[in-house]
Amino acid sequence: MRRLIGWSIPLMLIAIGLLWPLVFKGQSVETPADDPVVFSNFKADFRIDADGRMEAVETITAEFPSDRHGLFQWWDTANPNHPYVRQIPDVTSVTIDGEPALYQMLWTEGRRVRVAKIGDPDKYLSYGTHVFEIRYTVPGVLDPGDTAADRQFAESVGDVAAQSVFYWNVVAGSWNNRMQQVDISVTVPSDVTGAQCSVGYGVGEPCDGLTVSGNKIDLSKSYLGSRTPVTLRAGVDVPTPPRQEVWWPYTWDRIFGSSLAEMVAILTLTVVFGLGGFLWYRTTVEPSPGFPLQYAPPPGLGPVQTEYIRTEAVPKNALTATLFYLAERKMIQLQQINEQHWRITGLAEKSAWDRLDPVSRKVGLALRVNRPGEQFEAKKTVKSGEKLNKAKTDVAKAVEKWAFDSGLLVKRKKELWVRTANAIAFLAAGCCFLLWFGIPFTAVGLPFAAFFLATSRCWLPGVGTRRTAAGRELWSQAGGFHRLLTTDSAESRFDFAARKDLYTAYVPFAVAAGAAALWAKKYEMSMGAPAPQPDWFGTSSSTSSGWGLTGGSGGASFDSFESALSSSIGAYTASQSSSSGGSSGGGFSGGGGGG
Repeated sequence: MRRLIGWSIPLMLIAIGLLWPLVFKGQSVETPADDPVVFSNFKADFRIDADGRMEAVETITAEFPSDRHGLFQWWDTANPNHPYVRQIPDVTSVTIDGEPALYQMLWTEGRRVRVAKIGDPDKYLSYGTHVFEIRYTVPGVLDPGDTAADRQFAESVGDVAAQSVFYWNVVAGSWNNRMQQVDISVTVPSDVTGAQCSVGYGVGEPCDGLTVSGNKIDLSKSYLGSRTPVTLRAGVDVPTPPRQEVWWPYTWDRIFGSSLAEMVAILTLTVVFGLGGFLWYRTTVEPSPGFPLQYAPPPGLGPVQTEYIRTEAVPKNALTATLFYLAERKMIQLQQINEQHWRITGLAEKSAWDRLDPVSRKVGLALRVNRPGEQFEAKKTVKSGEKLNKAKTDVAKAVEKWAFDSGLLVKRKKELWVRTANAIAFLAAGCCFLLWFGIPFTAVGLPFAAFFLATSRCWLPGVGTRRTAAGRELWSQAGGFHRLLTTDSAESRFDFAARKDLYTAYVPFAVAAGAAALWAKKYEMSMGAPAPQPDWFGTSSSTSSGWGLTGGSGGASFDSFESALSSSIGAYTASQSSSSGGSSGGGFSGGGGGG
């Protein structure tokens, strides 16, 4: 369950990073409702080939005031009649007064609308007449013949029924400029069977001079108000050419983009990055030496050493396990005064301490209980917490020093590069999911997220170090002993009746391994009685019917001892936090085009 929760959190964050554009829409480019730039003439020439590709030339004669940089051209890339089709323009040329002009391509409305920002942002156009020529292509503009067949138009010529139709806003409703004269010419790849035209929304008004001649359609309008579309539907007697489609509607374009090929490439990279990351991480994992069942810990090792050589990590309850180990060996006495107060008294002479492992000696020295009669009060005070915190730190340093000085572990620094790569992948995925640095859609972050997940275990202990041959031998013994403490299979059954004293002797090792409850349960299942309370555990509880650990059953618990240590250390860390605290105290003209 713990592992499931651990994996569910990053997966949930990745899902949020990928899908947030569904909730938070993209910003729009602001333009005034009625722009002061007036088009004295708007002329558009559309030429469609048999593949459905349209080449467009829009020539705009515009009357500019003195405080404008240029124009905005807009294209709606979504096809409202076919939600999986994208009609994205490719601008090939923009000129102003016959000279090449600066322009910038943008996205807005959640990557639905493509925008060309035309003009020099650092320079105003001079007052008067300026001629803009915008050339672009759009793929897939021929729709099946029944597209919009039920719509009513203000004017019709001929019979529009055909295999395909050209259904397009030849003047887009996004132009917020008044137009004094509009002239439209459309050339299609076959004879036009008929044409329909409307000015404005709904049925609208008829166009001026709608004519059909062979494969060409002409229409005009003497005046258009701002944001007034001109819609043309023309029958073309050719089979509808195939069009590239995606598997999602335009509302998902900020997630998956607008190209199926791009999405397939990203998914391929996701698999490659994930597999590559996993294989890289696996090079840092030591192969198991095998763990034959052991009925005793490795000779001469205390509980913290045993657990460290097994996992290459200092156990969470290292200090508690070491104090229990010392009590079990009659080096110290543990006596509970009250719920949050324990007294630790030294019992052994210096010669006995000298024969102990270095980790146990460090704890005795840090708490000053390495002489007979010396006492340490573990209670909720700053002074007590400071000593316990130091002892906890000393345990970690001592066990690591022991492992390397004894030739059981060696450094393998090159393995740490996988952690660097994991951190970079995390940052890259975050930038992609947030659409920073011009990232077009969130799925770009999936390969980096896959690499991050595949290598996330590189932050666990053991990466950057390797056990030597001697270390692997101890690892095998420690792992076999861990099986005895944690499994209840017939193979690992322990004869508690014959060796009852070893239950309490192994309690410190079970505490270090986080398996104290399992060890107590194993005793209870084997003997049919609650696990006995160790005689070295001086609890003030009057319960005599048995005792347990977290998850165990009956009587007193080690929890009170661990709680006393934790509250004491907590008092110290709280004092450190409080002592270090402080206190603090002219734009572009708008327009548009497209279907």
